[in-house]
Amino acid sequence: MKMFYLFVSVITGCIITVSPVAGLFFYAILLYSVHIKNGSLPFKCLLTLLAVLSAMYYKAPDTQLDGGHLTHVVIEDYKYYTDSLQYIVSSSGKTYELYDESGEHRLLIGSVCSGSLPVTVPGEQRNFIKQDGQAALRINGVSGRIYLSSTDFLDCHPGTLSLSQYFSIIRYQYMSKMLESTKHDYKFDLLTLSVGNKNYISPEFFDALQKLGIYHLYVISGTHVAFLSAVIFGVLKFLRVPLNSIKLVIITSLLVFLFLNFLSPSVLRAVFMGVLLLICSFFKKKPYLAIISLSALVQLAVNPHIIFHAGFQLSYITTYIILLTRPLFIHYSAPVQLILVTVISELSTLVIVLIHFNEISLSGLLLNIIFIPFFSFIIFPGVIIYNLLLFLNMTSVVDGFYHVLFGTMKDCIYYISETFKHRLPVKNLTPAAVIILLVLTYSIMVNILLLNIKKTGLAIVIFIAVIMISQKTWNNDYTLTMTDVGQGDAFVIQDHQSGKTVLLDTGGKFQHKEQGISLSDKTLLPYLKEQGIDFIDVMIISHLDLDHSGEVLHILDNIQTGSIVMNTEDVKFDEWAVNLKASDRVKIHNSSAAGDFTLGNMYFENLTADTAADSNEQSVVLKVHLGEFSVLFTGDIGLVTEESLVKKYNLKSDILKVGHHGSDTSSGEEFINEVDADIALISAGVNNRYNHPHDTVIKTLSGSRIISTKEKGMVEFSINHDTICIRAKLDAANDQCLKKGIKKEPDNRPD
Repeated sequence: MKMFYLFVSVITGCIITVSPVAGLFFYAILLYSVHIKNGSLPFKCLLTLLAVLSAMYYKAPDTQLDGGHLTHVVIEDYKYYTDSLQYIVSSSGKTYELYDESGEHRLLIGSVCSGSLPVTVPGEQRNFIKQDGQAALRINGVSGRIYLSSTDFLDCHPGTLSLSQYFSIIRYQYMSKMLESTKHDYKFDLLTLSVGNKNYISPEFFDALQKLGIYHLYVISGTHVAFLSAVIFGVLKFLRVPLNSIKLVIITSLLVFLFLNFLSPSVLRAVFMGVLLLICSFFKKKPYLAIISLSALVQLAVNPHIIFHAGFQLSYITTYIILLTRPLFIHYSAPVQLILVTVISELSTLVIVLIHFNEISLSGLLLNIIFIPFFSFIIFPGVIIYNLLLFLNMTSVVDGFYHVLFGTMKDCIYYISETFKHRLPVKNLTPAAVIILLVLTYSIMVNILLLNIKKTGLAIVIFIAVIMISQKTWNNDYTLTMTDVGQGDAFVIQDHQSGKTVLLDTGGKFQHKEQGISLSDKTLLPYLKEQGIDFIDVMIISHLDLDHSGEVLHILDNIQTGSIVMNTEDVKFDEWAVNLKASDRVKIHNSSAAGDFTLGNMYFENLTADTAADSNEQSVVLKVHLGEFSVLFTGDIGLVTEESLVKKYNLKSDILKVGHHGSDTSSGEEFINEVDADIALISAGVNNRYNHPHDTVIKTLSGSRIISTKEKGMVEFSINHDTICIRAKLDAANDQCLKKGIKKEPDNRPD
């Protein structure tokens, strides 16, 4: 038990750095638990010291990430993709990911390569979302990325193979043999279930698995280890091999299995626990809790940042809860135990899933009760049998059967995933809500195991009520968000009173080179999900330049949208409609014919001008009224259109979205004076090649409070009656609330 408390104290210190309130709550629970177990004062002091040291470590600046240049690297392993092979390399004790963008290099594991190798690290997160490229590198123990182009020269020669490199070569040979064993796609599923390589599985299938809440079945874990051990035990027992010899064979096999599975957290936990239990069985002891705690501490010693990995957290929480509640269900029959363990696993990880993924499953529990036995008794044994046949070169015997089995299973998963809505988005939870929900899930689990139906029902009702209350925005009427999408525009408007959401522009189309991630997957979509938004009532496209409309198709693929308002007379519309076929996905309204319109409590004045046949000048111009505040959105209109608007409309607005990212082709002095905005918003990319915003525009806007994504990152404006509160991602120190009509201090610099 002491080992368990040591691990929890480290977790507590880490939580304190993320959320002091939740961390102190867990610290109090830790000390109380030790107290009722009659823990000594010195041990309590040790736990406190460990929690403090953990908090200091995770709070301290991290120096792991490393930019600059390298002169030599060692090829340690391959990083697999469906259509390419990249590399894991090391240099001076640090690990890097190497991407051959040209595809011209073919590097062998163990090779020592020299050359001029620039190392890059992701920039800081510029939006209010949990995704963080730098944190992802730390969690995976990577110090940076290297991108090779066709002009880069590498001088490589064979080196002496280390043990890990030797296993990497074995894994590569095994994967090649598996890929050559059949022409059917089930070989990709077998690779995923055998050595944890998920890169051969389509994103659509993984999305379906996540919708159903059974993604974990495609992740190598303790179930795989248990079946592997059971098969080895059964075969050797049949051959009358002595029991102690069987244990030694299983231990050796599990260690090999561990090296073949990339030392993943779930495999390390399962293998470590299995090996130590087998070793302890020689001495007739089974200290489950100490063993699982020791495996966690070992992983933290190897990579302390693994503590932030969702898989690490889910894996250990599930295992601990099952171990700690085991006395309450051990007396039930095997089928009932299987159902109860499934229920416990789902409930124990519910809050962690909410924290990491902002969604709650409507069908996960039922589908896990169905699919876990199916995977346990059919799929997992089938994977082991296929691997045995692969070793014997006899896979052709079962090729047709496996094609039908996996094909039918995947068809069913796709069908079920598309039948109805499986998951609901949940906005970010407050520390208080997290604590309450944790207490409630514990109560639900215990009362289910005690068959106390009334208390279980009451706890479930309270749980649902807490979730519903946490989704309400109580202090604000509206939120206007200027998303940092680099050199482009993307604004989210939320009417909290009516629950309506408007997206104005989407940012530009961009593929993140090492993973093919769309820009909206890194900016808009995560933000909407973390706001609890799964429906866009109206998407407004100001005009059809890519930096405003490039992500329309991808967003329509990933979030339900009511309608699109855009200028269908835009000179680029016909080409856009043919290429994207957007009209087949959602109703498109022509802004020229739409006139003014109302959505919830938001009123949109349509000021779109009929000017020159240029996409920028044909931008949709809207004056949006959010309670007592008005916001003028101008797209990329230029000076000609501004002059036309000045003659036709009352442009006075509290907030101006500055035209064309602060280019001097927009924001004429007469237009700016007519708008007379208290706040001027500029969406421009860091280090953009156009040098937006231009100095002349900044000077023209000197009477307004200038706020730019270039300096601030994402900025949220919360509106409540006559007060607007500003929150900037990269400038939290200057967050403030202003009354309507309050101008900025007289200076010419952007905030």
